[in-house]
Amino acid sequence: MLNKNIDYDYSNLVYTYDYLASTWSALELGGDTVPPRQDIEGVIDNSGIIYIFGGYNATDLINNEGYLYNDMNILNTVLNTWTTLSISGNLPIRCAHYTVNILPNGNIVYIGGIEDVSDNTVDFTLVNINQIKLFDTHKLEWSQMDATGDKIDSRHFFTSVLTPDGYIIVFGGCSYNASAYYEDETGVSPKLAMLDTNKNPFEWSIPSSSEVNSPPSIWGHTANLYNDYMIITFGNNQWVTTFTSTLPSKPLPSKSSTGTATFNPIITSQPSKKSSKALAIGLGTGIGVAVLISCIFIAIFVFRRTSQRPDIIEIPSSSDQN
Repeated sequence: MLNKNIDYDYSNLVYTYDYLASTWSALELGGDTVPPRQDIEGVIDNSGIIYIFGGYNATDLINNEGYLYNDMNILNTVLNTWTTLSISGNLPIRCAHYTVNILPNGNIVYIGGIEDVSDNTVDFTLVNINQIKLFDTHKLEWSQMDATGDKIDSRHFFTSVLTPDGYIIVFGGCSYNASAYYEDETGVSPKLAMLDTNKNPFEWSIPSSSEVNSPPSIWGHTANLYNDYMIITFGNNQWVTTFTSTLPSKPLPSKSSTGTATFNPIITSQPSKKSSKALAIGLGTGIGVAVLISCIFIAIFVFRRTSQRPDIIEIPSSSDQN
């Protein structure tokens, strides 16, 4: 029997979910062997390649011991194969708990998290949130950019979304206490910030109205972008164990720049079977009436043509005259 405190079951590392059939299945993969890990995020490019960087492998939950990675692994969803990239230059420090977004130009942006600067299995530190890790998916090369702009607290267990106009919106997160992991976590300031990736270097800014109707400073939540809304789901802090809310995405001049406590998505309703049947009956009746009217017009037309023909005068032949 497995001891849940010290033994871990990594027999199945990758699962797929078929949302049409509502079924889960374990995926059999070939290629390189990737060590198990947690606290990671992946992004996928247009060719079906998933990029997964770093992560944390817990080896002892009681004593809070584990190992951080700084390798880049790619999962080819077409061939169902793992590949660990061999990269020697500009390798980032071992890292986890970051957020990740892929830009249209193929660059992957890694923000925040925790890192292991001394190869210590316990004493991790927060990543400076201004030190942005960049991975070029075309050249398979690492680089770093020092972001400018407003002062943003470093953090982990936060979320980010990328807007269509090139802004990365980060929300929430918490500080890091190496001596009391997952305990005494404190909030960060500001709760919401935007990173402008259209500028070089990237630039941080804090929306002036980002505190209006804002949820508490939560961490461990999820975030997804739907149209103009960044949807925050669940999470926790010292006072709130679960939470759900919505926030507007990057404010546009024609859009409201304040938070909102309500969300009204546009729902496209499908016609019911009853209404579909009624529609079919209506169409059939209409077509039948149109055919009937056409037949009546044709009959009238033929009748009039027949009635308007001139009388035919029969001229007797010579044989009849005799």
